[in-house]
Amino acid sequence: MLSNMKHWMLIILAIVAAGCSVKNNEGSFAVSGKLKNVKDGYMILFFKSNPDGSTATIAVDTLKNGCFEFTAPAEKGVQYHILAPHIGIFPSMSLDFYAEPGVEVEIYGKDYLTRNWEVQNAGKDQKIYQSYFEEVADIFKDLQLLELECRRDERSLDYLRLNKPYHAKIDSIRLDWLKSHRKVSEAWMDIMLESAKSAAFSKDKASLNELQQIWKKVAPQHKDSPKGKQVSTVLYPDGEPLKAGDTFPYGTKVYDIDGNEHLLDEFKGKRLLLYFSSHACKPCVGVKKELEEIVRSGKCPVEIVGFNLDGEASWKVGSKSRPVIWPEFNELKGSFGLFRRFETPGVPTFVVVSEDGIILDVWTGARAGKLLDRINEAL
Repeated sequence: MLSNMKHWMLIILAIVAAGCSVKNNEGSFAVSGKLKNVKDGYMILFFKSNPDGSTATIAVDTLKNGCFEFTAPAEKGVQYHILAPHIGIFPSMSLDFYAEPGVEVEIYGKDYLTRNWEVQNAGKDQKIYQSYFEEVADIFKDLQLLELECRRDERSLDYLRLNKPYHAKIDSIRLDWLKSHRKVSEAWMDIMLESAKSAAFSKDKASLNELQQIWKKVAPQHKDSPKGKQVSTVLYPDGEPLKAGDTFPYGTKVYDIDGNEHLLDEFKGKRLLLYFSSHACKPCVGVKKELEEIVRSGKCPVEIVGFNLDGEASWKVGSKSRPVIWPEFNELKGSFGLFRRFETPGVPTFVVVSEDGIILDVWTGARAGKLLDRINEAL
């Protein structure tokens, strides 16, 4: 995430428009896109999922004469994505695909439904991923149409409720696909990770159990890979859910920005505010500024301990440009470590802990100028 026709419509088109073909060098691959019934001028974003779960932008192009094009170094096992960041005009879902050195990935679309654009690529992982996606393509098409309808009618909250049956169908089909396709590949690992995350977020214990059974039969070399470690983290959480009144788990292992390992028992005996954030979180920018003002005012009644949920690479890059004035750590488990146990909907999330190690309050979100009041109320 990094995050996905009626009858998966294979649009067999020839690229005849000038500017829709690009050359690639050895060790790289090219992407050429040709869209129909989509207006020119829209931005097309090309990015990838890193092994640690973070994402990185590769390039941006603007749709011209129905075409877009990119060239990038080919990386083994990396999932690539195309997204049109014009929410409401395009759906928020990306087109996901794989590539190999020397290939030219050809993308065709006949509408604004990005997730269902066709990918032509002879690579092994793309073929494996395609065999899965063809089974859920119709559902994704309907899901994108639902999203655009809700956004057009300003019913975004309705979409969050109405999309659940669609995702339940996708989850079921994806699980069946994993049961019948046991040969592990990079694409298979991504599908497994996507399935595990969905089951974890929806608290589907039955599906989690079935996924655990599948995972038990995966060879150790795959489990020890970066993707494999992510899957294991999601499938086997570190403990039961945590809430106000519970004892805080000081034994949690975390890492600082230099890669040094720490245990949270370093903070025993102190009143704490745990602040979970991400560099991709826009509200976190305002929260960071407000917390800094509270600390500098001398009125902060707690010691702030930051927890960044980004992948290692994104965390380190973001921390250089946006450093904090309190200790900040990362479990390198994304949102599936300690954060997951608090069962909150997102970031920014705050947890207040007493000197005695009792969790006093847990909440998500912050009203501007009210953060200090909320902390004092918890104490």
